[in-house]
Amino acid sequence: MKIRKAIIPAAGRGSRLYPITKTQPKEMLPIYDKPIIQLVVEEAVNSGIEQILIITGKNKESMERHFDLSENEDIRLKELNDLLKKVDITFKRQNNPKGLGDAILHGKNFANGEPVAILLGDDFYLDTDAPALKQVIDVFERNKIDGVIGIEELSPEKIVNKGMVVSNGEFIKKLVEKPKIDDVISNLAISGRYVVDSKIFDELEKVELSSRNEIELTDALQNMLEADCEMKYCKIKGVRVDVGTPDEYIQANIKYLLSDDKLKEKLLKNIRI
Repeated sequence: MKIRKAIIPAAGRGSRLYPITKTQPKEMLPIYDKPIIQLVVEEAVNSGIEQILIITGKNKESMERHFDLSENEDIRLKELNDLLKKVDITFKRQNNPKGLGDAILHGKNFANGEPVAILLGDDFYLDTDAPALKQVIDVFERNKIDGVIGIEELSPEKIVNKGMVVSNGEFIKKLVEKPKIDDVISNLAISGRYVVDSKIFDELEKVELSSRNEIELTDALQNMLEADCEMKYCKIKGVRVDVGTPDEYIQANIKYLLSDDKLKEKLLKNIRI
């Protein structure tokens, strides 16, 4: 089945970026001349997605305004307008956030029984021949399975802050959210891009709250595996850029500028001593 729909969870408070994000959504912070969330939406559209549901929260209204078609004829807004004409974007409020799984569960009616793509709203990819999500979608559409999870290879010290994938060949055997360092037995980390069968919503409704008092998407995916669902991983070819801390935000802008020859030239010219 063709993947037409994507959910982008973007309701988090962005507390690691305080005070920048006290009133400004993390997803609206600029990467050069575009907010992070626009880069994510562009990736989804370039991957063939036709409908997007963005899960928002308190103080996130500026995202909705950003994705309004503009009547301003400024050439700098033409690219955004052209993007918005290719996709239907809707928003849903997560009033009482209980983790990533809870945000995704808000998209059950939107999915309406179809498999869906999931893209985190606060990271993006550079140096990809094909969009990161498209790589994951291609694996899903080639195989009659229940899900594909995008992964990257990380050290044990970094995997403790991510979701760990334990595999048997290309198939996933086990998923663990934020494992303790002594429990890290794989270098494969979940990297923020998924395509999952609609069964995920039933599992999210049943999954128990984690020790963080949250509904964990990883736990629901693990329950699917234990119910004999088949999932593969897709090692995404490209560079994942996270924007979770002030240091990462500065680095994200620098990496973005360096990835474009013209922007790189401007950057190096301006910082040359």
